[in-house]
Amino acid sequence: MLKPDIHDKRQNAWEKTDETLLWQQFREGPQEAFQALVQHFYRELHFYGGRFTRDSDLLKDCMQDLFLDLWTYRAKIVQTQYIRPYLYKSLRRKIHREMMRHASVTGDDGFVFDDLSSEEITAEQALIRTELSDYQTARLNALLEQLSDRQREAIHLKFYGELSNEEIADILAVNKQSVANLLHRGLRRLRESWPSLLSLIGYWLLESGHK
Repeated sequence: MLKPDIHDKRQNAWEKTDETLLWQQFREGPQEAFQALVQHFYRELHFYGGRFTRDSDLLKDCMQDLFLDLWTYRAKIVQTQYIRPYLYKSLRRKIHREMMRHASVTGDDGFVFDDLSSEEITAEQALIRTELSDYQTARLNALLEQLSDRQREAIHLKFYGELSNEEIADILAVNKQSVANLLHRGLRRLRESWPSLLSLIGYWLLESGHK
């Protein structure tokens, strides 16, 4: 019901609306504004949520619950300019709770980020915004797998989600300096392992960990 048709090429005014205005219009109740909100954020939230679990049904349920809650409680949701952090944090919490509920049965209470096979395209590749060869892509994936879960998630949120360190800190429930440290250490390790990576993905990527 809520999943958008990602192949629908029709463009309308709702899809082009500024996110903050779209959020305000959604809160005011028009169903088309809500559908536009789902359309706008669905793919990136699905991509982010998919980094925690391979269970497509679990992820689908969590996303459905997230959007259903938004629609049900839209009149009580505050206006905010931090829409992405709000949605990321809400989805992350739902997935974690659902996985913990399953863990009570399976005995596995892990909550691991980036549980993907090496063949899958990672968010980090998308965030780089440049074309890498198959060899370079595979090498980057291998290096990213050597980072900690927190470092990979912070990098994902920073460069794919385009969130500030303060927003990432809120999602990860840590302080801003901890986020800066995660980004700095993760990106420094990438640079140390592959010095020429800087020339491939740009100075801004490796230096943004300080900001």
